[in-house]
Amino acid sequence: MFHRFSGSARSIVFRARDIAQTEGRRFIDPTHILLALMERHPELFDGLSNHPIDLHSVQREVAEVKAAADPSRESARLRLDEQSKRALQVATREARSCWEQWEALRPGQILSEDRRYWEARLRQPIKTKGLPQWIMRWILRRKWEVDERHLLLGLLKVAEYPGVPILAKHGMTYGSARQRFCATRDANHGPEAGGPGPDDGSKPS
Repeated sequence: MFHRFSGSARSIVFRARDIAQTEGRRFIDPTHILLALMERHPELFDGLSNHPIDLHSVQREVAEVKAAADPSRESARLRLDEQSKRALQVATREARSCWEQWEALRPGQILSEDRRYWEARLRQPIKTKGLPQWIMRWILRRKWEVDERHLLLGLLKVAEYPGVPILAKHGMTYGSARQRFCATRDANHGPEAGGPGPDDGSKPS
């Protein structure tokens, strides 16, 4: 399942495991993954609601609804529960779907979002001045993988755990998140339906 996960997405799952272990849980549930996302990538939640969100308040609400801990003597062997497995499977499908939706609109083209996407991921400028177009396409080409955005989409789509109603109460829904993270952009006509997601693009989206 994890071979398509980016380093960032894997770190979220590892952090979720640490949270579950601290609570003495036998399994990693979706709420652990959600708490890890809020901790590691608070910027994901910006703009998902029509009103300002106090993310720390949301984190407290999510943490408070968790059931009493179920201590385990095998905490080092924590595994994902069935809902978490389903959320990660959905996240993988979302990653593939978003990527196909994005790439289908621009065969062979390079958009400014591509450069901004990779610069955001690499945390440094990409210098391509003077390079032939085919080399730029090769450098900036996106391959699909699951990143933190797709994890959030998977969590929002799997509605059978307490975190989803809490997020919905604050105006954060699967629909608003998918529009933001996977919005398509036509190279000639600008952004559609809400514009691009964080980093102005959808990678392994």
